Amino acid sequence: MTTDLFGKPLAGYPQYTLSLHQKRQATLLYHWMSMPYLQELLDMVNRLIAGVDVVVDEANQQGRDRLMVSERWGVRDTTANWSTHVYPSLEAFRQAVVGDIAARVNEDYGITGAYQCARMISEHSSMWMTVEEEERFKAEFDKVQAHARRIDSVCGSGGQKRMKDRMMFDAWQKYGYLYPRLPLFRVRTDVEGESGKMPPRTGVYVAQDDPNATLQFGWTGNSDGRLGESITFNALGLKALAAVGRGALWGDEAKITRFVSEAFKRGEMTDRDGFDPGHENDPHWAPAILGGQSYTQRPCKWYFVEMIDGEYDDEAETVESSAPASTHRLNPPPQRPRRHPLPRRRLVVHPRQTRQPAVF
Repeated sequence: MTTDLFGKPLAGYPQYTLSLHQKRQATLLYHWMSMPYLQELLDMVNRLIAGVDVVVDEANQQGRDRLMVSERWGVRDTTANWSTHVYPSLEAFRQAVVGDIAARVNEDYGITGAYQCARMISEHSSMWMTVEEEERFKAEFDKVQAHARRIDSVCGSGGQKRMKDRMMFDAWQKYGYLYPRLPLFRVRTDVEGESGKMPPRTGVYVAQDDPNATLQFGWTGNSDGRLGESITFNALGLKALAAVGRGALWGDEAKITRFVSEAFKRGEMTDRDGFDPGHENDPHWAPAILGGQSYTQRPCKWYFVEMIDGEYDDEAETVESSAPASTHRLNPPPQRPRRHPLPRRRLVVHPRQTRQPAVF
């Protein structure tokens, strides 16, 4: 039975029950777009900048720039050059997150400044750092960027949402342990949204007529919050779902590889999406080949998915505990190898005994 905020029955509205994978998607979306998650991003950026301050001070005290200026590269590899161009981008990133936190009071959501900051870092030399300092900095920034990427992926740009089924599956495999109990959700079929239009309320939405469409997060505070077209399976994706089953889709590499290999033999798949011949028979690559060709988008109507504060879905836990555990190791989406230029001269600095440790 559908009820209002006070638990009273609502007459005349259909009932909609979320599946287990939809409940998991809603859990992730509400978490990634929560204020505590955004505040955690700010804390991570603050720690990163504090660590950078220590390393920059150390480099300046040791006079490393005297060794890094060269006739060929000029000041490109110096602390001063990095501090002039990259450090301000870190500060801008921090201020952007502070602004995002302030905007939430108006239900105003948006992408973070992580991408712009990452570009600035990639375009400027960090040769003035020691190998250990550079590795530590990159590792910590990668953590910050991964945290921010969840917000950015949910928000999209210009109302264009881009979260797909496999992205949500992979995220649950990685972060599902954070949710030993799923929140309780109520699908408000009396609160409807429509692709391309602003939602009536801020929160998660489920497609009315497509259980395979990835859930979306919409908001009322700016025009980017409008609901996008649903991202769902095309004919090939539906065949894969029917062949391997919802529980094995994306997680069971053997079943996915068997489906992809046979689809190529039958001529249902012909495009390897940039992968080499034979990769359709390789469990490491076949899921990526399938993932690149399984989706389509279409406008639809949506229902609002309300999360009930402080209540948990014990029924979902029962379904989860009775589901067979996957015996297949989940591999991250494969990355094509990149070519790297030969490294330039790296500065080696012997740390002093009194050196203050970086707080990356």
